[in-house]
Amino acid sequence: MADVVVKIDLKGPESEAKLFEAVNIFAENKDSVSDGALVCEDAPQIMIKTLHDGDFTKKAIIFQDRADAEAFMYFWRRHQMVA
Repeated sequence: MADVVVKIDLKGPESEAKLFEAVNIFAENKDSVSDGALVCEDAPQIMIKTLHDGDFTKKAIIFQDRADAEAFMYFWRRHQMVA
């Protein structure tokens, strides 16, 4: 199964902090609703990579499956509105 990569544009340190907060909350919530052993417990469920594009910084969030990526994007949009 191929990883799913979501790229997030950052507007500065505040948006980066908000993104990491959202990733941590999402991961904690995912762990709390887990229904047992993972398919591959050695592999991380979420990875974050920094991408530089000239003066702009982006974060690539890498998920093991599309459902998690879609769930995170929904969560991220809501988290941005609330926070």
